[in-house]
Amino acid sequence: PTQGCCLAHITTQLACLERGCPIDLLFQSIAGTQAANASFGVTLSLLREGCERVLEHHRGRDVAWVGDQVMYFETGQGSALSAEAHHGVDQLTLEPFLVNSVVGFIGPEYLYDERQITRAGLEDHFMGKLLGLPMGCDVCYTNHAAADQNSADNLMLLLAAAGCNYFMGVPCADDVMLNYQSTSYHDAAVCRKIFGLRPAPEFLAWLEERGLFCDQQLVLGDGAARQKLLQGVGQVLENAGSGS
Repeated sequence: PTQGCCLAHITTQLACLERGCPIDLLFQSIAGTQAANASFGVTLSLLREGCERVLEHHRGRDVAWVGDQVMYFETGQGSALSAEAHHGVDQLTLEPFLVNSVVGFIGPEYLYDERQITRAGLEDHFMGKLLGLPMGCDVCYTNHAAADQNSADNLMLLLAAAGCNYFMGVPCADDVMLNYQSTSYHDAAVCRKIFGLRPAPEFLAWLEERGLFCDQQLVLGDGAARQKLLQGVGQVLENAGSGS
């Protein structure tokens, strides 16, 4: 029930599309000023072109989730400041209020410690609610920030209580590609259990169909369900290795 998204520059993704690669969601980091976006190599016309090309691409695909929403944007407070493109305006005002706030990713140069990361995460979530955005949060911190997994868990629970739409799922909460700490798959499951929440309807149906969710909780302890899931993963990896 999900759509794939590759966190590459928009021009790289469009080049892949030109060569026949499917694109579900088109990603780009964006910022709150024109100069900051220019430092990312992004313009409004480029984003518009990308959106139009992916929409055209989707019209030729036989998938259930095709719709009009094809763009995925993210960044964190401090993008404009790090590019020296803030024009003296504070970080919160220049946060472009996205689909996802990667709150502590830029590092302690812009959000120094756990208190500032917590404040920024709640600020971004609040602004998302004001604007009616289904925003999520990557509750994260860099390894050289004055923060740890305890403070990340605190922010995650605060955001869950405030109605945050989703969190990131990274194995063991350790993003080895980008070298920062985030939240894991089981963190989202714990939040749902603590606050009496349910997965999104499409995801819930997918979980129940595969015997992974029953009576409002995960049932991965069941040997048969676990084995079926692992067999499915193995088949996906085998197909990927053979190029099929």
